[in-house]
Amino acid sequence: MGLILCGLLMAVNFSNNLIFAMTALLLSIALVGWYHTRVNLSCLSLTDWRVAPVFAGQKAIWRLTVENGKQRGRYGIRACSSGAETDPEQYLAAGGQTEITLRRQVVARGLIKPCPADLRSCFPLGIFEARLGTKDLPECLAYPKPAGDQPVPEQTAGRQAHLLNESGAYTGMRRYAPGDTLSRISWKAYARFDELYTKEFDGAQGRPALWLRWSDVRASGVEQKLSQLCRWMLDVHGQNREYGLELPGMKIEPAGEESHLRHCLQALALYGETERTS
Repeated sequence: MGLILCGLLMAVNFSNNLIFAMTALLLSIALVGWYHTRVNLSCLSLTDWRVAPVFAGQKAIWRLTVENGKQRGRYGIRACSSGAETDPEQYLAAGGQTEITLRRQVVARGLIKPCPADLRSCFPLGIFEARLGTKDLPECLAYPKPAGDQPVPEQTAGRQAHLLNESGAYTGMRRYAPGDTLSRISWKAYARFDELYTKEFDGAQGRPALWLRWSDVRASGVEQKLSQLCRWMLDVHGQNREYGLELPGMKIEPAGEESHLRHCLQALALYGETERTS
């Protein structure tokens, strides 16, 4: 734009028709370029940003699907957000769709707050920039970094609730113990005696469920303790073994499903979050 302004000033000052013509040509090119820059991002269909939890030390990746419903290609599209790494500029063919990502290095556990983001393009001249707003990057949960070399404690005495897999014929009932699965509770007995009983079967197999306890970690710092618990949790889960989690002021009963793992990891990620953010 500065070149066009200088050309206009020179044309007026020297009353030179050739400079007038060149200035008009440059202005026309600029206007056409501005128009195509604006059109390049128009009428695109965007989904919501998606992100999966990560461990501290990894990169959080937000993904956005962009669909081009028009019969013309789109050039030089990229996503931008403060503090995030973006992919190289992408070409989106007519009628096609693509996935655009943003990455951010996660240095600590906790909740990464939502952040504004948009799509940008400088096509075709590179002197104008069009922006298309998207929804904010959603919050992302960062788990503690698994670390620590302390072996998994095998302390189940007084804490064992049940074996991993119970099968076979029904053999009787016993009083309910913390950690027993709800599916084994005899609700008929509860209605009759007003007390919880757990059904038992023969042929039980598997190893006892473990309690992963804050007090069993020998590390001194809070983050080191959380990292060690995270390490234990992943190891025990990888062994297809049930486990419970005890943190100061929190207790999660033993289980072994993926949802249980996510629940426990979330508890570690958000431990003391209120105190840290206040």
